Amino acid sequence: MKRWVSKRYNANYKAIALRYNISEIFAEVLVKRGLFTADAMDKYLFPDIKEMYAPEKMKDLEKACDIIKASISEKRKIMVIGDYDVDGIMSSYIFIHGLEMFGADVSYRIPHRVKDGYGIRDYMVDEAYELGIQTIITCDNGISAIDAARRAKELGITYILTDHHEVPSENEVEIIPPADAVVNPKQSACNYPFSQLCGAGVVYKILSHIFEECGDNRYINELLPFAAVATVCDVVPLEDENRIIVSNGIKILSDRNLMKNIGMSSLLNELQIDGQVSSGDLGFKIGPCINAAGRLSDAAEGLKLLLEKDNDVAVKCAGKLVELNEIRKNMTAEAERKAVNLIDKIDLNERPVIVLFLKDCHESVAGIVAGRIKERYYRPVYILTKGENGLKGSGRSIHGYHMQSELMKCKDILIEFGGHAMAAGFSLLEENLELFADTLNQNCRLTDKELLEKVVFDREVALYDMNCEIVKQLDYMQPFGESNPKAVFAKREVVVKSVYMCGRDNQIARLKLEDGGKIFDAVDFSAESCIGAAIKERYGTAEWENMKSGICGQSVDILYSPEINERYGNLQFKIIDCR
Repeated sequence: MKRWVSKRYNANYKAIALRYNISEIFAEVLVKRGLFTADAMDKYLFPDIKEMYAPEKMKDLEKACDIIKASISEKRKIMVIGDYDVDGIMSSYIFIHGLEMFGADVSYRIPHRVKDGYGIRDYMVDEAYELGIQTIITCDNGISAIDAARRAKELGITYILTDHHEVPSENEVEIIPPADAVVNPKQSACNYPFSQLCGAGVVYKILSHIFEECGDNRYINELLPFAAVATVCDVVPLEDENRIIVSNGIKILSDRNLMKNIGMSSLLNELQIDGQVSSGDLGFKIGPCINAAGRLSDAAEGLKLLLEKDNDVAVKCAGKLVELNEIRKNMTAEAERKAVNLIDKIDLNERPVIVLFLKDCHESVAGIVAGRIKERYYRPVYILTKGENGLKGSGRSIHGYHMQSELMKCKDILIEFGGHAMAAGFSLLEENLELFADTLNQNCRLTDKELLEKVVFDREVALYDMNCEIVKQLDYMQPFGESNPKAVFAKREVVVKSVYMCGRDNQIARLKLEDGGKIFDAVDFSAESCIGAAIKERYGTAEWENMKSGICGQSVDILYSPEINERYGNLQFKIIDCR
């Protein structure tokens, strides 16, 4: 059972509807997205790239640009050091390609997930020095790497740090690495108007400043699409400047005349993404393929694809990434299945924090499995696997449970750990596993209410009051993503007229629903745990089995998202939850 909640505001929805020539339903949805003024709504509905903030407002950005321009003019050797996730790969590509457009001598280093771990290390600085590198630029990492920055200064290497992660602090005093320039909007001394950019967003702002100074706007088509991919995949809020980046980046990705990157075009073709690209394509198709290289092979393969100039080679590289992602999906599904089998033996009322050791799970997919188990059971989840020196783990959390703070309570039995409120990584000796699980559960203070997932809906709307025109208006909310989900509506007591189970393992239900004497199409992609669970709760297990056999007529309350069926063009309702 989930809690259904909806916000209430006193607003003149009729006036808003008249101003934008939209329905009052859509007007109310906009207000419930926190858009309380005409200016806020204009910026949301019309995300104009000209409305992006001046890059020079970001602390040290002009200083970093001056160093980069001097390094280029003096033909200094530059190395970009990124990260092995999508944001790190896209950040690295934006820097490399942007600098190459100015004729820079630039190379790169992408850390290996297993061999190197996250971020720049001091030995990477030593390696760069041996290669004659004179300027190092970090992207999507470095704000916690004090030793690497110090080592660069010892060796006389110019060091530019660009990042977007939280700045470490001690006794409420920020600890900033000793770099020549630190560009991170999360620094307390930074007055940039929007601090929620991803790593690639920060890098894009740096390059945009350099290009704008030269009166060259090629950077928009050349670099913006990759910032858009990273912004969606790094799950930063799709609001304010991030919304502008993604909205305009998607337009370029969707137009092959504008988006000329051979590697990305090959990947789009391999994934059979034609025409209009959506934020879902970025987050669930493109991003996972780029990530798959870092999970199962070498993340640099994703970067090599984007840098590739030969079409035939790019096609092969794209095919390999898609293949790796299919392997990753199978590995994840198998690990999830094993996790569910273990959870069946646990009393979640007594052990609200789920701690599972999956011996054969690849450590690179542990975080994905933790996320899926968290969504399935709505509990904090820690998934542990075999590492080189003990156990390695990934955690995913729910609201009300600060994962890093809880790990701090176990610091005496952990080898290392790090993270934030909603996710964390850690390692420990295998003999401490049981103590680790016991400690987490004994310290857990989550209430029954906090262990009940909250689902927010926009308003109650009868199915017969929804139409294709309103759905088209709701599309103006795209791109969807973090902090900007699709609109969700509620309707009580709809009658289920028919149920047709389909899909792999019969997990999808195609439904006919009656509301106000009219029949509507609906689909439930998690039938057994959604409408099936609701029917069982209301009427008993036998009734759900009867309905799947064709004996229908029972009523349920639903949360739904309206959509237009792409194949037939008719209105249908995607079921979000039932009770």
